[in-house]
Order: sequence, then C-alpha cells, then structure tokens
Amino acid sequence: FGSGHIDPNKANDPGLVYDITNDEYDAFSCGVGSPDVSQARCDELVVNGLSLEPADLNQPSISVSRLTSARTVTRRVTNVTDTAETYSAEIVLPSGIGVQVSPSSLTVGAGQTAEYDVTLTYLSGPLDIYRFGSLTWVSEDHAVRSVLSVQPLSISAPGEVFSFGGSGSVTFPVDFGYTGSYSPGVHGLQLPLVLDGFVDEDPNKSFSFRTTNGVTAHLIDVPAGQAFLRFATFDELTDGDDDLDMFVYYCPDGINCSKIGQSGEATSREQVDILLPGEGTYVVFIHGFETDNVAGGPGSFYTLLGWSFGLQDDQGNMTATGPTFVTAGTTQDVTVDWSGLAPDTIYLGGISHNTPEGLVSITVINIGN
Repeated sequence: FGSGHIDPNKANDPGLVYDITNDEYDAFSCGVGSPDVSQARCDELVVNGLSLEPADLNQPSISVSRLTSARTVTRRVTNVTDTAETYSAEIVLPSGIGVQVSPSSLTVGAGQTAEYDVTLTYLSGPLDIYRFGSLTWVSEDHAVRSVLSVQPLSISAPGEVFSFGGSGSVTFPVDFGYTGSYSPGVHGLQLPLVLDGFVDEDPNKSFSFRTTNGVTAHLIDVPAGQAFLRFATFDELTDGDDDLDMFVYYCPDGINCSKIGQSGEATSREQVDILLPGEGTYVVFIHGFETDNVAGGPGSFYTLLGWSFGLQDDQGNMTATGPTFVTAGTTQDVTVDWSGLAPDTIYLGGISHNTPEGLVSITVINIGN
C-alpha cells in the first residue's frame, strides 16, 4: 500500500503538491535506461538543465538507492490553497542516516512554488540494505508527508560500460562506501550465441505462453556457475520495419517454467538481463507484435543473440586494474584493457567488484568490433 490508503477528503485539500512536467518524466526514462524518447532528445534535456538521475524526479517520495557518502536531492512544491502558508520540516530519521533539510521552513504564497534540498548522509550500520524514514512539511492546516528510502552501498559502479575495437582500453569510476581491501575480477569476454529465426505476425497482438500464434520459441541450456546472462535482438538484425517483443522463461527441470523477464519496446530492440542465472533450460519467445510483409504474408526474419559469462571465466582477452585498498566516501578508477577480438560482432564480459565480504556487483563490459 506504499504510504497507506488514499484519504479522498485530504486529497481534495493537500496544501502542497509536487508538480511535474512531461519533460521531467522523459528525463527520468532516459536516466533509468529505458527512454521513451530518442538519445538526441535525452541529450537535449540535459542541455536544458534537467537531471537524468532517477532520484531527482520531482515526486513526493524521496529514494536514493546508491548512497556511498552523501547525496543531495531537490524538490519543489506548489501551494494549491488560496492563502499563504508557512510549513516546518519534521523528520523521522532512517536508521544510521543523517538528514538535513534546507531551508527547514517554507513560506509559500497562494499558487506559488518553493524549492527545498534534502541531504542524506550515511553515518553507521549495515551496508547494502534499505532504511526508511519520512519528511513531513507541517503547517497550521496541513501535513504533507514524503517517504524517505535510502540504501547505503559498499560499492556504486556503472551497470554497463560500452566501447569499440579489436583492442583498446576504457576507464570508469567506482564510488566506495566502506574502508578495506578491494579487487576487480575479470569475467569474459565472450562471443554471442547466434540464433536465426522467423516469426509470423500475431493478429491478436497478445502474447501467450501456450500458443504458437505469432510466437517462435528458442530453448537454450545454461550451465552452472554463470554470473550473467543476456538475450537481445536488434532492429538492424531483422529484415525490415518490425516490432518484435521478447519473453524469457526459466525451466530448471525442462517441464515447469516461470517467467523471469520480458522486453516490449516499440521497435525490435529488445533485451533481457539475468544476474546470477540458475542452471538449466531457458526458453526465449520472440513475439511478432507487428511486422511488415514478407513472402507469404506478415512476418519477420530475425537474429537472436545470447551471452553468458561465468563466475570463474577469464578468457584471457581482458584485464582489469584498480585499487587494492579503498576508503569510504572516495571515488577510484578501474581500467579495463582488451585485445584479440574478432571483427563484426559484439563481445560481452564483466568486471566484478569484490570486497572482504565477497562479490558485491558486476559492471557489464560491452565491446563492439
């Protein structure tokens, strides 16, 4: 239920609201990696001063999922009453997290808008788990509450790094929230599994696990000990202007299956990622949501690519160098070098981030050539 049941009477007179624009929603979608707009539009939003950081979306809830030292987020509120009001900030602290609100008091005229900053600082307690609190703006007649959701991390690293070339080097920053030893592990680089297929257009435009109408299935066995698994299709690897979707099921015993991922973008550029996949059979369904015509009627030829790399899987074509000891609140660089890659394909691998507690996260390394 989130923050609780809706109270219609209070919702009719909230005091303050968190206004938001379509541009801000677009910027949010760019920041979470599933943009509703083009990359050029994402770049334009940044030039226009909008943040792509998901935590900066102007909504009442304040959530920071990757805190390694301190982070400040900004919110703006609009007074929707017909009189000016003065609000004071009341805070319920998340365990082990410092919260500073600036200003701590807001006077907002009727129909006017005010901004405030919230700075969240990790102080103590276990890392890599969420803590919760609240911020409530209280006036004589209204109380406007926001949930605070904070996850202090031991390591915050990019989810994926892209580069190009048969040999090369790339460097990326890693933020550290602990003090101690650190080691970057190498996994891959691996060539893709390449599966060609054809799918009819589904006239009903509705995927079902139990039908072959507009659906083509690929059964793929994944060995034990894998760190990462990806299935992907690309617009340029279909025969035309098609909208193909992807549904992925895990069938560990080959009989009982459960859906573990799907991708339904407006094109045929689909991707499903699985971290630490289980051993067994995976079924990748390609759904012909909308296709152009080929000989015999609507349908599409396509190529499905699949990659996996193991927890113990150094292929000898990539190295990683980074710090061996880190300090909380600092940022250090990790450098990845690769060589000997074949042309006209995409290699995938990973750099694992390891603390004294073990593997914390993986940065996927994506090298086109």
